[in-house]
Amino acid sequence: MRLTAELSDRAVTEGEPPPTLSVSLELPEGWTGTLGLPAVEGLTFTPADAEGRFTLEGEPGSYIIPPVTVEAKGPAGEVETKSVGPFYLDLGVVGPSSALEDLALAPPPPPSPWPWVLGALVVTGLVAALVVWGNRKKAEARVVPPPPPLSPEEEALLAWAALRARADLDDHALALGLSSIFRRYLERVSGFPATALTTYEVLDRLSLDHRVNAAEHDRAQRLLDATDLIKFARSGGGAALFDALDADLRAVIAAMRPAPAPKPEPGDV
Repeated sequence: MRLTAELSDRAVTEGEPPPTLSVSLELPEGWTGTLGLPAVEGLTFTPADAEGRFTLEGEPGSYIIPPVTVEAKGPAGEVETKSVGPFYLDLGVVGPSSALEDLALAPPPPPSPWPWVLGALVVTGLVAALVVWGNRKKAEARVVPPPPPLSPEEEALLAWAALRARADLDDHALALGLSSIFRRYLERVSGFPATALTTYEVLDRLSLDHRVNAAEHDRAQRLLDATDLIKFARSGGGAALFDALDADLRAVIAAMRPAPAPKPEPGDV
């Protein structure tokens, strides 16, 4: 199943033609699907043609359009859900005209969290090296091997713990860091360039990964959508939200963690 949705223009001034939302759904043979258009207060979706194109009209303002979703049912009764979005639209205004800050005007780039995150990882590696060095016998003049590299899950969880420990970071900086940490983790365990892809493209790749079931896919989508809303619309945040996203991150990592090697049976050579 493949679902695409595209907004013709993110910003439309007064006097210009109204923007359109084009939706395309491709289903495998024998499947049926129900397309769900989002409901947005103050915004009307009018079918423009039979090809899945809708005209958007409403009062001037800045809007966040929730994801377009489809629920499809296969010939054997299996059910699959896909979504694309959210979308951001300025209609007849320049910049936000509501309480959503910086929807149209991009916020100034915040300080990158990566220097001190990587610094924390370096400190962790140095501590491990010192422990190995301190345990060697003084009489032996052997070379201490470097500590093994951090696994993808260790790197992600250590970086996220260091990020949350920073009391001087706001929700926007936390969202930027969490999104980067999660995307870097996916690059290491799956091999696709998650840091260079859109949220929809990342989720599309994850849907093909046999290690990720529907529940973990929903958790990954919730994490990416929530951090996108905070990054681009300054909407959401708070300790409760980041606690929930922490649980989502750990659940996805647990699902994608390599299975431990089987223990040898007695008598095996």
